[in-house]
Amino acid sequence: MKAVWLEEFGSPEALVAGDAPDPVAGPGQAMIEVAYANITFIDTQFRANGFGPFEAKLPMIPGNGVGGTVVSVGPDIDESLIGKRVIAITGGSGGYASLAALDADSLVPVPENLGLDVATALLADGRTAKALMQVASLCEGDRVLVEAAAGGLGSLLVQLAKSAGARVAAVAGGERKVARARELGADVAVDYLQSGWEDQISEAFAGIDVVFDGVGGEIGRSAFGLLERGGRMVSFGMASGEWAGISDEDAEERGVKKIGLWRPTPEEARAHTEAALSDAAESHLRPVVGQIFPLEQAAEAHAAIESRDTVGKTLLVTQRPTPFTRAELDYLESQTLGRLATVQPNGPLQVSPVGFHYNPDVAAIDIRGFNMASSRKFRNVAANGRAAFVVDDITSRHPWRVRCLEIRGHAEAIDKPDMTIIRVYPERIVGFGIDDTDQDPHNLTPNIRDATEAPDRLARK
Repeated sequence: MKAVWLEEFGSPEALVAGDAPDPVAGPGQAMIEVAYANITFIDTQFRANGFGPFEAKLPMIPGNGVGGTVVSVGPDIDESLIGKRVIAITGGSGGYASLAALDADSLVPVPENLGLDVATALLADGRTAKALMQVASLCEGDRVLVEAAAGGLGSLLVQLAKSAGARVAAVAGGERKVARARELGADVAVDYLQSGWEDQISEAFAGIDVVFDGVGGEIGRSAFGLLERGGRMVSFGMASGEWAGISDEDAEERGVKKIGLWRPTPEEARAHTEAALSDAAESHLRPVVGQIFPLEQAAEAHAAIESRDTVGKTLLVTQRPTPFTRAELDYLESQTLGRLATVQPNGPLQVSPVGFHYNPDVAAIDIRGFNMASSRKFRNVAANGRAAFVVDDITSRHPWRVRCLEIRGHAEAIDKPDMTIIRVYPERIVGFGIDDTDQDPHNLTPNIRDATEAPDRLARK
């Protein structure tokens, strides 16, 4: 199976893609064909220095949560589970892989109308957000401050607090994240990278009743300073690298209740997870899946999270859902040449015959060639970021029947020591005479469709 290995603690580059033996579902277990692997900030801390709730036995396959489909079960498990879509916590290892053998009783069914990406995004953050809402005992009209409000967990807390009737102040880093917090319903959204953000909240709310502190450090301490007597300081994270460090004496003097970390029972964790999935299925809760990286780019995903360059939840995908039909895939596999159209920096169109293959790992057309990095078409893509690719032929069985597939979309020029290619991500697909071979060759009807959903959500690094 495909997997990502952690052989030593360190930088994101310590995560190395490779192979691993396929696991086998033993007694009490089920085998999951993983579609998405969950990534949390704790994952990045664990990778860096072994810090976290997971047992550190290197080398290992990291990853604490997956979403996928049951493909086999142990000898004592009901086979009706096969084919079910599920999410599950792995216990801290084995998540960054294409297969996972897990305890069958740990699997949580995914509602039929919910995508596996959305469900996986709710696996850790959804249950945590539900639990935090419970311990905070929110009341209608409470003034609530949510730190890291555009992150995977923070974005859920903004929505849940608003649903509970609270007034929400969202704190995030950078205008892009502040704008996302506003879209999620925050009454006030401020940028903590700008000085005076505390004053903006004070002017808007004249005090805070509840702080959800997932950042700690100076941000957490400043948020504590905004709490009114009788307020609650709910501390659950240290994304800044340190806890807020509010002493019991300071909290007592201010009349503030400190609520710290706790460990829910397995039954409580499952109930919170199911509640989050139910809310999402009923469109009451919407996780923000900001970026999806291919499994083999786990290192890039960790680096993006640590750089604070991500919005919402970050996931790994083991294999991209293809934007092509089965007939189109068969046609692409039968061809070796196509025509690549790129736009030169000064405007004119350039069309070049090229060899290609379909890359299922990223659901894109890969074009390789000799001296690719120095070619004009490579420079065109690097400058413009757009391309069109056409494959067509006249079949021998029907000499006047044209088959044609036109692919337009985002393109990137990739020049690395081990790989120099042009990659085209489909956004608009036009097919002639491929899916319906009985069409009149003199009156072909094109099959035109939008293929942007998956490529737009995939982080292209």
